[in-house]
Amino acid sequence: MYDHSPHAVFVQLDELLATEDGDTEWKETARWIKYEEDVEEGSARWGRPHVASLSFHSLLNLRRCLETGVVLLDLDEKDLPGVAYRVVEAMVTDGLIEEDDKPVVMRSLLLRHRHVHDDRFRFSISGKKQASYSSLQNLSERRRRSSHALPADKAEARKKMSVAGLEAGLREVEYAARVTDSQDELRRPHNDSIMKRIPEDAEATTVLVGAVGFLEQPTIAFVRLAQGILMPSITEVPVPVRFMFILLGPAGADLDYHEVGRSISTLMSNPTFHSIAYKADDRRELLSAINEFLDDSIVLPPGDWERQALLPFEELRAKSEMIRRRKRDALERKRAADGAAPPSDEKKALLAAEMGGLPPDEPEDPLTRTGRLFGGVVRDMRRRYPYYLSDFTDALNGQCVAAVIFMYFAAVSSAITFGGLLAEKTHGKIGISETLLFSSAGGVVFALVAGQPMMITGATGPLLLLDESLSNFCRSYGFDFLAARMYCGLWMIVIALAVASVEGSVAVKKISRFTEDIFAFLISLIFISEPITSTIGVYRAHPLGVDYCQFNSSNNTNVTQPLAPLNSTSADNSSISAQPPLASPAPLTVVPQPNTALFCTMLTLATFIIAYYLRIFRNGKFLGRSARRALGDFGVPIAIVLMVAVSCVVPVWTETLRVPAGLSPTTPRAWLVAYNPGLETIPLWAALAMALPALMVYIIVFMETHIAELIIDKPERKLKKGSGFHMDIVIMSAVNAICGMFGAPWQCVATVRSVSHVSALTIMSTTHAPGDKPHIVEVKEQRLTGLLVAILVGLSVLASSWLRLVPMAVLFGVFLYMGISALGGIQLWDRCILLLKPVKHHPQVPYVRRVPTLKMHLYTLIQVAGLCVLYAVKSSRFSLALPFFLVLMVPLRMSLAYVFTPLQLRAVRIAWFDDIHGIIRASRGRTNIPFL
Repeated sequence: MYDHSPHAVFVQLDELLATEDGDTEWKETARWIKYEEDVEEGSARWGRPHVASLSFHSLLNLRRCLETGVVLLDLDEKDLPGVAYRVVEAMVTDGLIEEDDKPVVMRSLLLRHRHVHDDRFRFSISGKKQASYSSLQNLSERRRRSSHALPADKAEARKKMSVAGLEAGLREVEYAARVTDSQDELRRPHNDSIMKRIPEDAEATTVLVGAVGFLEQPTIAFVRLAQGILMPSITEVPVPVRFMFILLGPAGADLDYHEVGRSISTLMSNPTFHSIAYKADDRRELLSAINEFLDDSIVLPPGDWERQALLPFEELRAKSEMIRRRKRDALERKRAADGAAPPSDEKKALLAAEMGGLPPDEPEDPLTRTGRLFGGVVRDMRRRYPYYLSDFTDALNGQCVAAVIFMYFAAVSSAITFGGLLAEKTHGKIGISETLLFSSAGGVVFALVAGQPMMITGATGPLLLLDESLSNFCRSYGFDFLAARMYCGLWMIVIALAVASVEGSVAVKKISRFTEDIFAFLISLIFISEPITSTIGVYRAHPLGVDYCQFNSSNNTNVTQPLAPLNSTSADNSSISAQPPLASPAPLTVVPQPNTALFCTMLTLATFIIAYYLRIFRNGKFLGRSARRALGDFGVPIAIVLMVAVSCVVPVWTETLRVPAGLSPTTPRAWLVAYNPGLETIPLWAALAMALPALMVYIIVFMETHIAELIIDKPERKLKKGSGFHMDIVIMSAVNAICGMFGAPWQCVATVRSVSHVSALTIMSTTHAPGDKPHIVEVKEQRLTGLLVAILVGLSVLASSWLRLVPMAVLFGVFLYMGISALGGIQLWDRCILLLKPVKHHPQVPYVRRVPTLKMHLYTLIQVAGLCVLYAVKSSRFSLALPFFLVLMVPLRMSLAYVFTPLQLRAVRIAWFDDIHGIIRASRGRTNIPFL
């Protein structure tokens, strides 16, 4: 019995063409691994892979060819001359050619095959032209280990076969097979480059088409060999040939040989057709497979398509998916009607993967309730901790080393940025030293005990906003800010334990894009407005003036003692590093400096422009892929370093970061908040009332941590060690309780940094077909990279003398970059732009195509109204209640069911963790979403 199981296929189209010397040879013009690649005439190279577009007429011609041509299935021959002889004999038997045509047809089939990279090997060392017939068919020893290869000890194998009826009688056609080691070595680079893209068990299909002058009608043959045979001189790669399609005919025939060849090649590269071709028993099954291919095809009407926008790609993809689903449902109904056994586990897994679901052997959903007290936490621990040892051994590879370097710069730049802004918003209570130290401590704890240790923790924008609100609240009521935060941290762990006990983390499945879009837009607006407000403050403190000497002399009495070093150096117009303890500029006590406002504006805009355009450069077409990725991934650190260098060179005074020497807090105090005198300012009722701010902080930590974990735990990442939806939020709350005791900033999982970390640990396929999207091979699941990144961030506090050189204006540029670049990933922003565009310029996206324009705008305006409410709350004295108002967006979204149909809501509401994954995947390795 022969092997009829389908194999991966490599298809090569050769056309019979005349050479410059007047000879005739088979020239490779196209190939298929999954998509079509054509040889670009003149440049002798392969064009871009593309989906083959076939004419309906060529498919009908192909069908007629198979109806009238020779079909040989399971032909038991071992070499090309044997196959050619059997084919020619069958053509004579079926009356496709005359007896006298046998020699010339045979000779045509045995002509030389020239491939794309063969021109350089056209002449031998002696300068003599090589023969153009099959006498130089090379049997490559590169695949001699294969079961299909000839014995290695036969360097020259000679065969003789008798061919009846050649002209006057018997003629002996000598077929020589010579193996040339030197030529094999020269061909090796070309073969290896494409061999990586072809699966190991692939078999080749050779399509031979061409016009000849000695035939009066087309002759066709479709051959399936009994087993794959290596024919290295025919195929450009040493892959066993299993199928051959031959079409020869007169030049004047009503037949486009090239298009018919493309049609059969495309059919053979189609998984459904080539599976049938492997198992077919007769011609009828092949013809039925063509009909099935036509049923699955989409026909485009004739016309002049001058714009790419005229081709509705999304609609074509949707129709193709609908056809596949219809066929799958019909097959299931037929199987059920026949009483057949249900599909095997393998087929179920393939079916589930195609539909975006989980294979049947996947572990249970971690976001299902167990019904037991702390059942989710216990389940997370039982699933994850058995891999604890491998979490360290799996990190011993170069991929993890590169991830540590990349993530350190991303984490430390974010920590410096948020630490500098925290020092300003909390009036110096919390600064860079606390941010660096406790980002490190929290990261170490999380990396060691978390259920999903690949997530990166640190300070984020929403938590910074809550700290600013709490600081303003405490100043209004005379409470000590750090003492209030200590009670908030203690309440957070209580709330986290209470939620975890009832498996409250399953509520994250209720998060919709409606709420998250509003919140993401709010954070982006804050990030954009903050640099503008701060720059305006710089202009007020250092206004533009004509005569600064007179202005400074009239204000010398306003200078306070802490700024004495500043005044002593500003006369020399030098950039200084000695700064007062507070970060906020005080116009009444700071002597205006010439050019400071303009220079700070330049630093802010330059930082933004460098970081933003390096992000765009990452997906550009200049330089190589590795160089672009390196520049794009390190865009923010590069911008900071360059602008710090400019600040040091240009003799203009700028306000820089306040970083204490060593491991000291930003303001003189004890590290433990309990040992500070401000604790008694919090009465008992206020300590109990801190449960409300703690709940607000917990909501933000809950949302960010779980959204990040949902993105990371997507099935396509093929994670094997599990996650920690229930236990990670408890660990994060415990870390925040410790941060509250030490007066450190709140910590939570940073979504973009976490996804970037996982992306850096992801190994993508390098053997996929040309034109195919790379797929994930594996993710290096381990704890060591997160642990090392956290340790390095903590050690950065020792570089305080360098951090003092960073101007605040540079950090404002980083925030501007974060805010503006994040808008590109927010659907609400896209729909706001559509309010100003005519309908004809709207993009072909689901929420445009499936929702009436007026209703789409109504949905947008409702979100904008919610955004305005949140921004008003943020700007008021009730800003601490912002998370509460954010939660109120959930019932608002639910009430929209009375205004919009389910289909309309489906088009605009896509689950946040499904859609944000696409956003971050498109910007992998870039910190361009506000959840930093």
